[in-house]
Amino acid sequence: MFRSLALALMLLSPGAALSDSSGSGFFVNPDWVLTNDHVVEGCTRVEIMGHGRVQDMRRDRESDLAALRLAHPYRGNTVPFREERPRLAESLHAIGYPLADVLSSSVRVTSGSVSAMDGFARDDGLIQISAPIQPGNSGGPVIDGTGAVLGVAVGILNRSGAQNVNFAISGAVARAFMDANGILYQLGRAPAEPEPLSDVIERVAAATVQVRCLGASPPHSMEEEPPGMVMFRDRDVIGFDYQFLRDMSLRACQSACETDRQCRAFTFNTRHNACFLKDGSAVLVTNADAISGVAPDVAASSVDSGFTISTDLDAPGGDYRRIRQSNFVGCIAECALDDQCQAFAFVRELRDCWLKDQVGLIQPMPGVEFGVK
Repeated sequence: MFRSLALALMLLSPGAALSDSSGSGFFVNPDWVLTNDHVVEGCTRVEIMGHGRVQDMRRDRESDLAALRLAHPYRGNTVPFREERPRLAESLHAIGYPLADVLSSSVRVTSGSVSAMDGFARDDGLIQISAPIQPGNSGGPVIDGTGAVLGVAVGILNRSGAQNVNFAISGAVARAFMDANGILYQLGRAPAEPEPLSDVIERVAAATVQVRCLGASPPHSMEEEPPGMVMFRDRDVIGFDYQFLRDMSLRACQSACETDRQCRAFTFNTRHNACFLKDGSAVLVTNADAISGVAPDVAASSVDSGFTISTDLDAPGGDYRRIRQSNFVGCIAECALDDQCQAFAFVRELRDCWLKDQVGLIQPMPGVEFGVK
């Protein structure tokens, strides 16, 4: 039932084109971590960061769920499940480790609400949510205001014109999976007095872990033909450049990428007829002079940030956070994951990332990459 729907989802585990990748998970009891099945698919070894190697797994491709058992019990609080169904417009919070390859390896929280009680068809086991789900969030808990699990983060709809369409596997499906595999879990109980949300988040975050998939199989063998590219007009693929080609047509640029086994994405600059070959893709940004192509397997782990990027420009003022020793992709991701952030300025020489909550007068500023939502 569920696996067929996964073809319409952008399953979000970063580094899909790399040998190692990561997702999120959470402790349902001292011995077992719950995550998505696609997070551990094709791995030669699975580790829970800070807790060691996984000793045993229970997997179900249909529900896209997996339970991971550790050698040594976890001694902290585990995350309970809510027995009642979520309600439309109910507030929720997604906790996990998104974009772990470009951001710091700390747990992150995004908030939103229940948008719909089914994803594609009635009773399909998916909950549509407004909380942004980013690469690496897959397998993390989606909780209510008391810290009880409403669902397990799974992906984002990959259809033209669809924006902020995010999903979680329902808590009912997750409980049925654990029941079928004899895995114990707790049901949440409403506290006598409301607990501060910051305390709730900290408690659940402590039981949320990063799941590392090591030695995953490559997306295609050397004998296979490269797949057709997923094309993006007015989009630029940021980062991972390994070759620059001058005076080329779009078709020649695409052909150069598709015939090069290292190439997983390209950007063609229509103004300068320039071609940039890339061995991966993390973030797409708006650029009226760009047409990009991304291999289908890599497109699944790419984030269309919606930013418009300008070089050697800035809008002084509005700075509320400075991130030292950052990188361009990480700066984009930091702003994308922060609802307060409306724009950013990345100072190339200093590697400083400045997040802004308002945009003032834009003016020339050499050495600065400026992005605005």
